[in-house]
Amino acid sequence: MDNNIWDNIGRAVTGAADTVGRKATEVAGVAKLKNQIFSLERDMKRDYEAIGKIVYERFAAAGSIDDVPLQQLCEEIARKEILIDEYQGEIDEKKSALS
Repeated sequence: MDNNIWDNIGRAVTGAADTVGRKATEVAGVAKLKNQIFSLERDMKRDYEAIGKIVYERFAAAGSIDDVPLQQLCEEIARKEILIDEYQGEIDEKKSALS
């Protein structure tokens, strides 16, 4: 009878270990897929940024663009570039005053 109990315990432990192993493999598979999704989304963000840069460069070269929403966004970017230049000038002035 003692052997029967140990056999049952052994089978239960083996079954539990198999289940844990399968679950760990499933979790690892899900993590791998999530990582791939994150990587693809990051790549897409870079692609969107590249598209935006191309559109803005065309706007900057021509002074306008035929698409009203894009025209507005490009004008806003141009205004921000001017502000950045102004702020950078103020920074430079403050740095030279400190020297």
